[in-house]
Amino acid sequence: MAHSSSPSQQHHHHRQSPDAASASDSLSTNSLTLDFGPFETVHLWRKMPECDIFVGAPRSKHTVVAYSDAVYVFGGDNGKSMLNDLLRFDVKEKSWGRAFSTGTAPPPRYHHSAVVYENSMFVFGGYTGDIHTNLHLRNRNDLFQYSFSTTQWNEWKFAPNAPKPQPRSAHGAAVHDGKLYIFAG
Repeated sequence: MAHSSSPSQQHHHHRQSPDAASASDSLSTNSLTLDFGPFETVHLWRKMPECDIFVGAPRSKHTVVAYSDAVYVFGGDNGKSMLNDLLRFDVKEKSWGRAFSTGTAPPPRYHHSAVVYENSMFVFGGYTGDIHTNLHLRNRNDLFQYSFSTTQWNEWKFAPNAPKPQPRSAHGAAVHDGKLYIFAG
């Protein structure tokens, strides 16, 4: 993880790498990674390998989580339709692929949240429907679990009279002390 340095140490390191301008120019189309070295005071962005179109479409409004030696990308919007595919970037191999999954994945969505708790990813809420025709567009308050160990999707069902969060999108989510916190949206 990153270490903190005093403000006097920080202001001496405003150098820009030769790749910094090109990285910022192409930020919307390329994937980047930043190494937080334990003893570095200057951090540099590095370009990640691009995800081939046959693996997964370019997207926005998706979620990204990290688990073990991989980064997972779920859902989003490719400008024509909402997505519900699950992509996996192997950090060691530096390669993209589709994550294997069984069960029923969440319906296509964007502006949802995703968090990792124990050995699962939890996807909550978001906006669903057909953005091409504007049919059936709505915020959701559903909760899905993807188990990294079994590759199984499951939807959590709650008792009809149990309290539930309001349907929402573009919200924040975090796990702390075994509880999922949903904020705003």
